[in-house]
Amino acid sequence: MSDVIQSNIENRVGIIKLNRPDSLNAFNYDLSESLYTKIEEFNTSSDVGAILITGNGKAFSAGADVAGFQENNAEKRHARSWKELVNLFIRSKPIIASINGFAVGMGITLFLYSDIRVASHIAKISFRFVKIGLTPEFGSTRRLSDMIGISRSSELMLTGKFISGKEATKIGLVSQSFNSDELYSESLKLSEDIATNSDWHNRVIKDMIYNNYIKNYDDVFSIENEIFSKSRQSKEHKDFVKKFMNENK
Repeated sequence: MSDVIQSNIENRVGIIKLNRPDSLNAFNYDLSESLYTKIEEFNTSSDVGAILITGNGKAFSAGADVAGFQENNAEKRHARSWKELVNLFIRSKPIIASINGFAVGMGITLFLYSDIRVASHIAKISFRFVKIGLTPEFGSTRRLSDMIGISRSSELMLTGKFISGKEATKIGLVSQSFNSDELYSESLKLSEDIATNSDWHNRVIKDMIYNNYIKNYDDVFSIENEIFSKSRQSKEHKDFVKKFMNENK
């Protein structure tokens, strides 16, 4: 297993720490593949009842690694298709996302499919796509609107503004927020509580929640993927990538 994640099991909780702190835990090919593989491993383990995901350093995840957006790296942007990652979260044992810092772009849209999100009071969350010449993905235009309403979803996605963990709690994007020094212990406590349930009960309750809540996302994915591909060719995004690469030589 690559060292881009750290993992262990504690009291039936499979703990995953995103471990690219120098890159603010941005997702590259290795991190996507390692996260997928580790979640699958925990899903097949009789020692794990719930999965807790957090980040090392000052970020939860800054989203997709910008270098991966370059044309010559397109085939390695993600190890798995977006749909595979989302479907993994949906069919997985309960996943708790503990947002300890920056959660931007993919660093929040993918985790809209975690079962529970908690955050530090001072976490910084942003659906930043429009400010880097891109459009939202992972079905997030629909998923976020279902969670917090069209008006709030539109405000966050059209402005790309940052909100704190405390603000995210108020609008229902996360269920609770904590002081930074309490976040991990509180997240683990919550995860342990869920992990004490039988796997069968967790599975059927989760299935019922999703089956009663999620309708057909296929059309959403199809539309978003088409527009996202176009946005990658936009002048705004190419200018952003060029500026980013020049500043990080």
